[in-house]
Amino acid sequence: MTTQAISSPTFAYSYTIGNQGTPPAHGFSAPVDVAIGRDGLLYVVCSYYEYPPTVKFIVKCNLDEEYLGHFGSYGSGDGQFTWPNSIAVDRDGNSYLSDEWLNQVTVYDADGAFLRKFGVEGTGEGEFKRPSGITFDADDNLWVADSFNHRLQKLTKHGMFLGSWGGQGSNDGQLNTPWGITFDKWGNVYVADWRNDRVQKFTADGQFLMKLGSSGQGDGEFNRPSGVAVDGDGIIYVVDWGNDRVQIFNPQGQFITKLMGDCHGYSKWATARMASNPESMEEQRAVVDSFLPERVFFQPTGIEVDEENRIFIVDTGRHRIQIYQKEPA
Repeated sequence: MTTQAISSPTFAYSYTIGNQGTPPAHGFSAPVDVAIGRDGLLYVVCSYYEYPPTVKFIVKCNLDEEYLGHFGSYGSGDGQFTWPNSIAVDRDGNSYLSDEWLNQVTVYDADGAFLRKFGVEGTGEGEFKRPSGITFDADDNLWVADSFNHRLQKLTKHGMFLGSWGGQGSNDGQLNTPWGITFDKWGNVYVADWRNDRVQKFTADGQFLMKLGSSGQGDGEFNRPSGVAVDGDGIIYVVDWGNDRVQIFNPQGQFITKLMGDCHGYSKWATARMASNPESMEEQRAVVDSFLPERVFFQPTGIEVDEENRIFIVDTGRHRIQIYQKEPA
């Protein structure tokens, strides 16, 4: 379902990856972020409920919905995580995971083997308080939204501090619990300023350029934006977490359209799951009054756009990724 406000590209629903499942089953459980690696590999962070037995893991799959394995687990040891938030992939194919509870970043190789970790709780250089969104710039430096310190930090891939900027507040250039972050191809930084219900655009050295959004439920308004992405044409995509939608803006920050979720049919994993136990699946679906809610987003959290203008929306509450295709105007 889309609504159109100004002349713009169109955005067509393509297909869905995933269904609810925990290892060894092929599926996601409360996915919170996705990173696009080399050769179209997807790394999906799943942060299931906190009640024992707590299940948290990272799924590796591809665009054809081939399940290529999982790695990581709940805990505080090497390679483990407690409150995983965001994932990013460097030029070498290594993945980096932020952990809000452990106040650290954990690094894995392309196969999911633990490499290293860095970060401790604090307010100093290279220290974190609830790190959330992470991404890489064009020079392969790691940027971290240091949420409860209300700043962005720039680090090397081994965690060496390179710089930071920000500060708590609601004025232009200030932040209040930043979450998702991304870069455009011109080197500008976009921040989902979560508690301020807006997105801000900066130069890489922290100079304020633009803001979009305000609190509310209308077009161009946000209720706790959690993720942001920018495509090669400068189109801005914002995950409006509290309003269960994704809003899309032109490079000048003008509202274009919104996506509410359009999933129909079954993913490959869901089809295989139903075929494995058809009687049980039929019994479960027989008690459902309406399947219309299954189409739409429920607490979407993360977003990515690839070079083919495919938009990957992490539909957290429905345990899946909905994929859209941007088409020329």
